[in-house]
Amino acid sequence: MNNQLPTFHVAPDYERTMGDAAYEFGASFGIKLDPWQRVVMNDWLALDDAGKWVCSTCGLSVPRQNGKTALVKVRVMLGIFSLGETVLFTSHEVRTSRQVFDALAEMLDPNGAFPELAAQVQYIKRSNGYEEIKVSDWLDGDGWHKGGKLLFSSRSKGASRGFTADVVVADEAMYMTDEQVAALVPTMASAVGGDMQFIMLGTPPAPGDNGTVFQATRESAKKGKTGISWCEWSVEDIGDVNDWERIERCNPSLGNRLMRKAVDNELAVMSPETFARERLGWWSPTAGLPDFAIPASKFESLAVDTAPTEGRVAYGVRFSADGSEVSLAAARLHDGTAYVEQIRREPMAMGLGWLAEWIEARKRTGCCCVIDGRSGAQALVDRLGTMPKGYVVTPTTVQVVAACTAMVDSVNEGTLEWFRPQADLFDSATTSTRRKIGSSGGWGFGGENPIPIEAASLALWGVLNSKRDPNRKQRIG
Repeated sequence: MNNQLPTFHVAPDYERTMGDAAYEFGASFGIKLDPWQRVVMNDWLALDDAGKWVCSTCGLSVPRQNGKTALVKVRVMLGIFSLGETVLFTSHEVRTSRQVFDALAEMLDPNGAFPELAAQVQYIKRSNGYEEIKVSDWLDGDGWHKGGKLLFSSRSKGASRGFTADVVVADEAMYMTDEQVAALVPTMASAVGGDMQFIMLGTPPAPGDNGTVFQATRESAKKGKTGISWCEWSVEDIGDVNDWERIERCNPSLGNRLMRKAVDNELAVMSPETFARERLGWWSPTAGLPDFAIPASKFESLAVDTAPTEGRVAYGVRFSADGSEVSLAAARLHDGTAYVEQIRREPMAMGLGWLAEWIEARKRTGCCCVIDGRSGAQALVDRLGTMPKGYVVTPTTVQVVAACTAMVDSVNEGTLEWFRPQADLFDSATTSTRRKIGSSGGWGFGGENPIPIEAASLALWGVLNSKRDPNRKQRIG
């Protein structure tokens, strides 16, 4: 059997655990945990003198196909059948949550392999986005016991709001952002007796992954923060990826759940860096660091307290990808310098009337208005009707890439100004990341708050490239 002990393991001291009970319970429905899985489960289910969880935060980093899902199944089933917990299983992708739900729902089918277990289920909800398994309350010699509940959700800034849970299991944790955690943590605020647990499972993040929470938890474990269990199978450097001794050390289920032929195939097609990360659990020194497009210190240094009132002006409109809001910005050229300013940011619940009126009122003074965003751009253009030639511009993907590049270049070259009081524009500019767009290697702004800087970039591109010049002085807005 391969290496069953984590190569990096941190946990508080404890004297008792429900790990053995979990092992026996899992075996009763066909999941017999391997020794390495029992090491992890012992930490997860360790109890203090008051009977509360020793580890309120648990992290597991182990290469794919080694058996993380089996661990999850045993933990959540124990929680809802024996402990009366409400458990929320959340993942980055909807299909991951659905796969786990489908596997458990099949296991709990009354006509399936475990009818005695299925008989304890009160109901199973199967609607997409509302999957739920509820266990009936039950009676024994000690009295009535509450049946638990298992809920499923994909992650977003608000997808889990409204849920309450004692335990949150976050799969694909390497993609998890601070904003998503901000939506998840309040779900545990009502945990019975405050005895909540947050379990994260994943692999080291790849370049460009914007999740920061998994990496931060690992760093906290390294620093000895209390209440954290962290189990990891990994190597410290890329090294010789063909060294099977290293492969065996980092894959505790090799030859069991994970076949050597599958690893040979990975070696044949993956780069050494990718193989080291995906199969050897290697954490890059820059793992999980967001690829911020604009340096915060540089952007901050370009702020001005007074908005210019002379020079040609253009406007930019950017609809959010989900169609929930729109941002309006302006850019002005004056004395060889470009200036950008956020005008308004509104939810789409306000409609398009105000925006169409604003744009139309400036059709004889602004050189152009650049409008982008599939969720609303065409509807706004249709609403505007006939406009002066060249005033309304709907950019191509290549032009959007050029707009984002122009913004970053202007910041780096120090040829841009922005209005200091606008905290939303500053936040957008300094937290936006690079995301791939188009098929030619171009990029645009991504992250949690991109639309203010996107709108400003469209306005900047417009004022730099428009051939329409009303040649009239006016104040922005």
